[in-house]
Amino acid sequence: MKTLYSIALLLIFAINVFAQQSGYTPELFSRAEKTNFAETSLSSDVRSFVNKLDELSDLVTVETFGHSFGGQELQLVIMANPGISSPEEAKASGKTVVYIQANIHAGEVEGKEATIKLMREIAFEYKTYLLDNQIILFCPNYNPDGNDKLSETNRRSQGGSPLLTGERSNGEGYDLNREGIKMEALEAKALVKNVFNRWDPALFVDLHTDNGSWHGYALNFAPSFNSVGHPGPTLLTKNELLPWVEKSVWERTGVALWWHGYLRMREGQQARFTGYSHLPRYVANYVGLRNRMGILSETFAHQIFEKRIVATYLLVESVLNYTNDHAKEILETVKKADLETVETILTQAGKIKKGVRFQLNEEPELVEILVRETETYESANGRRRIRETGKIRWADSVMHYNSFMPVVSSTVPRYYYFPAKLAAIADKLKEHGIRVDQLSKRNSVEGEVFKITEFKKDQRSRYPGHNPVSLEGEYISKKKTFKSGDYKVDLAQPLAWLVFYMMEPQSDDGLVYWNYFDEYLESNKAGEKEVEFPVLKAY
Repeated sequence: MKTLYSIALLLIFAINVFAQQSGYTPELFSRAEKTNFAETSLSSDVRSFVNKLDELSDLVTVETFGHSFGGQELQLVIMANPGISSPEEAKASGKTVVYIQANIHAGEVEGKEATIKLMREIAFEYKTYLLDNQIILFCPNYNPDGNDKLSETNRRSQGGSPLLTGERSNGEGYDLNREGIKMEALEAKALVKNVFNRWDPALFVDLHTDNGSWHGYALNFAPSFNSVGHPGPTLLTKNELLPWVEKSVWERTGVALWWHGYLRMREGQQARFTGYSHLPRYVANYVGLRNRMGILSETFAHQIFEKRIVATYLLVESVLNYTNDHAKEILETVKKADLETVETILTQAGKIKKGVRFQLNEEPELVEILVRETETYESANGRRRIRETGKIRWADSVMHYNSFMPVVSSTVPRYYYFPAKLAAIADKLKEHGIRVDQLSKRNSVEGEVFKITEFKKDQRSRYPGHNPVSLEGEYISKKKTFKSGDYKVDLAQPLAWLVFYMMEPQSDDGLVYWNYFDEYLESNKAGEKEVEFPVLKAY
């Protein structure tokens, strides 16, 4: 394995040397490349690269799809052959759109550096073929404010260089990978409005670095974990795309990739490898509720910086090879998911239930995985630390928790109705691209309302400005009258599963959880008495 990994590193180095001899300007190289991987690129470096790429290549168009809290441009690099500049042109081409995003957590910088290299190769070198059947969108620096808050303490768990990296949060203090539902950060609003809603990528790849679990892989990956959305896009990702990528990278380079999770090995206990989460606050999961394919990439933190870049590069390159070769199948899969979602609502509303609260499956699969041997040592300040021995071995009979089961389910309606005073709810749904109508006349509607018997609100804020809420209770039959100006959401639309997850009162990541109904719930003294949830489900 190590020999092949060294070959991969040498290949990357040779490519870099070739590129540097080919007359490219300094702007076309990352700060990491120019400093022999001692430093990571600043936001100004990335902008210089992107602008130079746009200037020199007919295959590249750059648009600003938003601005950060600190006023920095969020740049979207559009790569197509022949070149295009609009979603309308993308749709007319009949090609599949793929979106690669890096640096959502600005201390996890490998994706930023890997995408710079890959974009250069697609534009000028030997990977232009990746544009034969697809259009590739890149955002190499989604969190520019966090990127430039350099400190030695931002990623203490990382091995190797660079010494200085950016912050996890954005300039406003938000974790941008917790914005899938609440979508409050400027960057998140821009992403959904101007990338997901406008360009409608069939596949989204989100590039991260893990927190240092001592598994034996260069990189872990995960599909969009969702048990609510249409299964087609997720199954294609999980059963076809990712296994192909894992095999391809191993056979070509000897770099080992596997499913994302956290390894727990304790003496006297069976080893456990646990998947990360099903919640759509994580953007790779969020796209699954939109009937699109999602991939989370987590590079192993303790390997040296250059190896982390290589692992990320190999993952993205292989994904793009697969999507280029299977572009038609991918596009047909997501289109079918949209059509079948609408058909399900039209024919099955009121007859089917879907989960709204989930937990890890209690029956794990037993697997054999690679693990890194570690040892403890005493650091200079007297603290006990962990380090690798340099040995990687197979561990068998490891419990692998990598699926989720519903613990609370709810009937899928045809419509949600709610009063005009809840305009903030309507606005939030619209921000996601969901169609929301207002009644033009008075309507009496028969359906169900949720009778709240228990209201819990966390006393501490888990996220800036939010104390998560959970509700218990039951649905009861009810006839309610709604006035002109009140809201009606018809689930017979492609984003039906997103609507359902956001609106259900017991959802573990819906609008209730994120405090959007707090004013109503608290003013009506929920928790002190039984209160009706202000949304009616109609079938």
